[in-house]
Amino acid sequence: MSTHLLSRRGLFASAAALALPRPSAALECDARERDYFSNRVLTDQDGRAVRFYDDVLRGRTVLIGWIFTSCPDACPLLAARCLAIADAAAARGGAGPHLVHLTTDPKRDRPERLKAWAARFGAYPEWTLLTGAPADLRDVARRLGQAVDEERPDRHTTLLIGGNAAARRWVRIRPDMPPEAAGLQLADLASAPAVADARLCPA
Repeated sequence: MSTHLLSRRGLFASAAALALPRPSAALECDARERDYFSNRVLTDQDGRAVRFYDDVLRGRTVLIGWIFTSCPDACPLLAARCLAIADAAAARGGAGPHLVHLTTDPKRDRPERLKAWAARFGAYPEWTLLTGAPADLRDVARRLGQAVDEERPDRHTTLLIGGNAAARRWVRIRPDMPPEAAGLQLADLASAPAVADARLCPA
């Protein structure tokens, strides 16, 4: 499985810059975030249509990764590591992050298959697994600085992305980072003050 990461400017210019604290600022409308991440309509593991920014990212601290359910080794390990990171973040005294996994194999990974795959790892209440049209999944990945190819679902990054859209803070997390260290990063993201709020956007 490839671990390459595409360089992007803007919100994903550099991992170091993303991790730096941002100065406090007056709240702004979050239209910038909505436009950047897009509102592509995908389908979750329960068969519900969800908008990527409004329904998945907005108002949450998230941990995002890519998987495909027929993966025999790395993807199950990644899922287990994400759950361990989420538990470590919650142990810091706050709520655990919302886990988000996007499939790289939408031709086979229908909602019921994603749901059965997640059930192998136990129950985690804040876990969204997403499938959808290949073009929509590619666009979402591109906006997150990744490249996916549904013809070769194994060619996807194993890096994870942690973020708090309202605070405009994002970090890249290596899957081999100790869960406690990654959990600390996510707890820090969760505690960052909001600088963007949908309620301030024009009606």
